[in-house]
Amino acid sequence: MIVGVSFNLLLLGGFKYTDFIFSNLNSLGASLPLPHILLPLALSFVTFQQIAFLVDTYRSEEIKRIDWLDYSLFITFFPQLIAGPIVHHKEMMPQFASLLSKGKELIDWERFARGLFIFSIGLFKKVVIADQFGVWADNGFSYVQKGGILNFLESWATSLSYTFQLYFDFSGYCDMAIGIALFFGITLPINFNSPYKASNIKEFWKRWHMTLGRFLTEYLYIPLGGNKKGFPRELVNVFIVFTLSGIWHGAGWGFIIWGVLHAIAMIIQRVYRYALKSVFGIEEIRSKVYIVLCWILTFNFINLSWVFFRSESVSGAVDLIKGMMGEGGVVLPKVFQRFFEYGNFGNMFSITNISKINFVLALLIFVYTAKAQNSNHLTKNMKPSLCYLFLMILTSFYAMLCINQKSQFLYFNF
Repeated sequence: MIVGVSFNLLLLGGFKYTDFIFSNLNSLGASLPLPHILLPLALSFVTFQQIAFLVDTYRSEEIKRIDWLDYSLFITFFPQLIAGPIVHHKEMMPQFASLLSKGKELIDWERFARGLFIFSIGLFKKVVIADQFGVWADNGFSYVQKGGILNFLESWATSLSYTFQLYFDFSGYCDMAIGIALFFGITLPINFNSPYKASNIKEFWKRWHMTLGRFLTEYLYIPLGGNKKGFPRELVNVFIVFTLSGIWHGAGWGFIIWGVLHAIAMIIQRVYRYALKSVFGIEEIRSKVYIVLCWILTFNFINLSWVFFRSESVSGAVDLIKGMMGEGGVVLPKVFQRFFEYGNFGNMFSITNISKINFVLALLIFVYTAKAQNSNHLTKNMKPSLCYLFLMILTSFYAMLCINQKSQFLYFNF
């Protein structure tokens, strides 16, 4: 099974890395034509679904007969087909079967109402917040890629814009997938649980793309031996898993560096916890000051690693990080001052200034989401009411007004 999972992960990486490998060989003097392989949409996630299905079927003693229609439904259930969550056969098929039970209504209206509300929240996150942060991130990264030098404030604005863009982009997608599934009476597993609230890198990966983490743990980390073959072997297994995760995400040195950085961070965190327990006999430090400092360190590491994840080249990422360290100075150049000129109050509501309103709202909503319950709690606990209806109409209407440009979910690229 280890060989099969590793082979499929490397095969996916091979497809994605074909142009990357050929380009690097050409830079060394070769003259190989770039194949430019067009990959089908959702190849990675469909492959993961297949692996999960085959392994679960092989392990299960309860699944005696596989029906072709059941299999096809499990693989092609469209709300989570493109970018997850990655689901198990055992958590989906009983739900599909229950929809056909006698005496059950065709539509569960309470679930439908919750799904509609969660979908509207996800649409708002994507169109209003993520896409607005994306404008700032794209401007900054493209400027650096062209050889420009950003100062301290611009560099941090660029990196944080992408950090927030990716957060709301993926969170919005997860909300929309959960919402659409609820239309059909299906509850998808939680895939995104306020990851930027994490106070250490291990907790971050328990909250970010949770089903991908579950997949890599169950089908790669544990079969490699997990933590059952000694502490040094555990660290090696962690390094392998996170490096492969970086390779899976995309074709480029930036993705590899991102994966290795997270692998090193996970190893450091485990060594630190091991030292606390074995040397000082401390299981956990619960001081609020300590937790806040850990959160600041974790968030800044994640923000820094996203720079490599987003940059088109390693040199561009290094230049941006140099700007974040203050190498480009602190004074804001005049060429960027227009991004901070909001004009008078009356003109803020003109069509030309709609993006400025979006950015202000994005900042306010991000601060709010750091304190409020996330959509996972709302999915479980929400009861349909006039208040939720009004909020759904408001967010949906405003999101529709802001759909004025071409955009796609970032995780569709992976």
